[in-house]
Amino acid sequence: MGAQASRLTETLRGAEFHRIISDERRLRALTCLYEAGELESETLAGALSQEPAQVRQTLAELTACGVLSERRERFQVHYRLADGLPAWVGIALGAARDWGVAAPR
Repeated sequence: MGAQASRLTETLRGAEFHRIISDERRLRALTCLYEAGELESETLAGALSQEPAQVRQTLAELTACGVLSERRERFQVHYRLADGLPAWVGIALGAARDWGVAAPR
């Protein structure tokens, strides 16, 4: 976890994290996953009232950035926040949720 955690901490410095959450779709997906812990892409699409293909694209972007981890179970892919993220990422996502900034519509 040491190398992975330090890479994530380096990658998610202020400007990069702000770029990630500046997109409403990404922010809403992250806050839902922060609250739920882990969700399958179809379930998340329903919670966000978005098309599954659009949600899968957003999740792929977030996984490529190292913010999300995926777990495959047969034909389903379950997503969660990546292990080793800095604590301030959870604080920021919790604040966004609490302020209603990223509440699903």
